[in-house]
Amino acid sequence: MNTPTLPIPQQNRLRAHFAFTGMPFRKNVKARNMFDSQSQRELRHGLHLWLEVRGLALVTGPSGVGKSICLRRLVGELPTDRFTVHRFGQIPTTPAGFLRALGRHLGLRPRLHMADQFEDIREALAHHEADHGTHPVLILDDAEGMRPATLDLVRRLTASELDGEEHVSILVAGTEQLLETLRDPTLAPLRTRFTYAHQLRAFGMEDARHYVQFHVHGAGGPDKLFTDGAVSALFSASQGVPRQLNQLALQAMMDAVVHGLDGVDQNLMKRVLQAHPLYAVPRG
Repeated sequence: MNTPTLPIPQQNRLRAHFAFTGMPFRKNVKARNMFDSQSQRELRHGLHLWLEVRGLALVTGPSGVGKSICLRRLVGELPTDRFTVHRFGQIPTTPAGFLRALGRHLGLRPRLHMADQFEDIREALAHHEADHGTHPVLILDDAEGMRPATLDLVRRLTASELDGEEHVSILVAGTEQLLETLRDPTLAPLRTRFTYAHQLRAFGMEDARHYVQFHVHGAGGPDKLFTDGAVSALFSASQGVPRQLNQLALQAMMDAVVHGLDGVDQNLMKRVLQAHPLYAVPRG
């Protein structure tokens, strides 16, 4: 009896077809090796200047636009002898949960009462620079789920003492949902406290073209794997959002392998978009 032959793993087939040495458009890449767009450079430059002033900062932008990777790059650029960074993702939405998580990051013992936990945290942050020689920076990423009461705690943690010093800097980052929450009337005092605020933009056409080339070249692929027409169609469908660029570029490459093509041209890209359940334009 003949033993059925197992198919070659999909990743190996894709890499072999295009002679890739690695996989392009993947997300598990070190921050320093990621594509650096103009909008991301502008944001990081602004954040470095903000840290000279200190206080509160706000970063917003659509989901998938590159906020988290930009903040990862920022953290990698900060000198460790000057800054201690505590970065949060998936922040607890309730005030009590937020304070417990922050207390754990700072190595504080849990307290029964929320007011006691808050005071312990505030004291630890106020004396951090004197005790450790570094300025504490809290990065609250994916903060769109935070409730108004939780966000108000952020303001209270940065409330200046009589000496007027900013003992901690806090960066709050999230999608447009975060902006909706910040419009809550109870958060008017917080809205006036942001030293720096920036909305990260999606790629323009030129950045999108360089982004595709960057990933293909980084994987050892051919120069014209994506034609100019394919990149234009890719850009229009993704609206320059990097996560969507990745999704559609990978889909197009897989379709090229299925049909035995050596690259992705405009016609293939249009067929991919017309067939894609998430991007197809409904007919009539």
